[in-house]
Amino acid sequence: MPSPHERAACTLIPETTYGAHGTASPVRVCVIDLGTNSFHAIIVDAHPNGSYQVVDRLKEMVRLGEHGLDANRLPEDAIARGLQALTRIKLLADGWDTREYLSFATSAIREASNGGDFIERAHEELGLRIRPISGEKEADLIFQGVSRTEGFSEPSLVMDIGGGSVECIVVDNDRPVFSTSLKLGAARMTEQFVTTDPMSEDEQARLRAHCQRVLTDVLTACREHGVVRIVGSSGTMKSLARVTLEQEGMPDRSPFQAMLPIRDVRTALRSVMQATAEERTDHPAIEPRRVDQIGAGAVLLDTVCTGLPSVRHFAVSPNALREGMVVHFLDSNYDRLQRMARFRSPRRRSVHEIAYRFHWEEQHAQHVAATATFLFDICRPLYDGPASDAELLEYAALLHDVGYLVTHDEHHEHSHYLIEHADLQGFRSEEVAIVALVARYHRAETPDAASHEHYGRLSPARQRRVRQLAALLRIAENLDRSHFQNVMALRASLTETALHVLLATKADPQLEVWAAQEHGALFEEVFDRDLHVAPTEIPIHGSEAPSPAPVSEQSLPS
Repeated sequence: MPSPHERAACTLIPETTYGAHGTASPVRVCVIDLGTNSFHAIIVDAHPNGSYQVVDRLKEMVRLGEHGLDANRLPEDAIARGLQALTRIKLLADGWDTREYLSFATSAIREASNGGDFIERAHEELGLRIRPISGEKEADLIFQGVSRTEGFSEPSLVMDIGGGSVECIVVDNDRPVFSTSLKLGAARMTEQFVTTDPMSEDEQARLRAHCQRVLTDVLTACREHGVVRIVGSSGTMKSLARVTLEQEGMPDRSPFQAMLPIRDVRTALRSVMQATAEERTDHPAIEPRRVDQIGAGAVLLDTVCTGLPSVRHFAVSPNALREGMVVHFLDSNYDRLQRMARFRSPRRRSVHEIAYRFHWEEQHAQHVAATATFLFDICRPLYDGPASDAELLEYAALLHDVGYLVTHDEHHEHSHYLIEHADLQGFRSEEVAIVALVARYHRAETPDAASHEHYGRLSPARQRRVRQLAALLRIAENLDRSHFQNVMALRASLTETALHVLLATKADPQLEVWAAQEHGALFEEVFDRDLHVAPTEIPIHGSEAPSPAPVSEQSLPS
């Protein structure tokens, strides 16, 4: 490092993410997805900032289309099961003091000649207003739900295999360029093509040929846009992903944080297609209620993979139609709920939704995040990981104190636990582990592979990244030791021997200087540089910026 790496930055955040004035009052909403196989309900608190918090969930397997899809009529026993399921959902939602309901009916109800009778009875008996939606609207809502968890930096095909229909959305440059709803649902295809156990080769061939014909436009659109990834949603796709993970010896790994090679997926699909009902029932990754239909779903997905040799990976989103319905509610009630612009990145949105849920100290968290990422930029020449880790450091800084929700003492350990189990969306499992551990080590003891189980699971390279990021977070945390954002601006220089940090403050800087210096041991160890922190005057431009404390100027070393 022949010359010092030097930078200055303002650390004051003029307007924080959710605003510092007033308390937002969420609206408690129950959204109900009335599918062909099952009814899904999610009860959420919809916040004025565009985020939502899941309060409770309920899933009822009703088999609404059982033996009735080809006849286009809901059997009476299926109607009875559906109304019973809605009764239980309504009881749960009323128990949570739900204020609003949003109910959408899909393939089985919209196609049934007596679907209107079911809708009318649900309204008369339960007061629920059910809206049947078109296949195209269903595809749009599925994309809205999936895009809350998935970024689409590469051309992708989103597939949702339901009981009656399959929704396909081609996404390019983060936007849908083709979408359709096809009558290829797992229950429908099983009813039409499957009579043997296991499925015979002849039945597989006839089902595959049928799928190829119906999927012609979808496959053409995928090829035109160069699709290289399939993103699945809903139960059948999740089960097929779990089968793949089980096959690869990773049964405990979440399917929502895995990017599965397509060759491994196709091997798993073949095993499902060739398995007997008894073998599928005994398989730990297949839900019992999907045993009779998952074979048809496997044939459908394998047909798509065969038709798209350019596809390399398969991923599964935890979101589906019901989450898209929540997003639809938020969008439709923008003026009523939204106070500020929504985050477009699924990762950043997820982090802030969790921070909001856990009652973060927003101004402190934003200040620490701004300081930590500034220090990362300064120390980048010495950092033993990718530059993209600045994002993980920022998220760890934003969430480092969420453990206060549990208790003040040992809050850093609770922060680790909450981040690990908060269902951060759009992240790989190893990224979640790094964010959680960096937050955990923002104070107290230093990382120790021998006595800290979660840290010890990481590879040596990732352990070093955690130590270095945590060291930067510790300095940033202590530069706002008062939690009053006393530090307005920083000037820093990294030399061959030390990191020199000069602070401009609103008031006496001694607490921040002492705290940062006192907790700099981890930084000095992992970066092999001394840490020197001192007050200074740094001109702050702008009429509303407060004047720095009147201390004598100190120069950075050259």
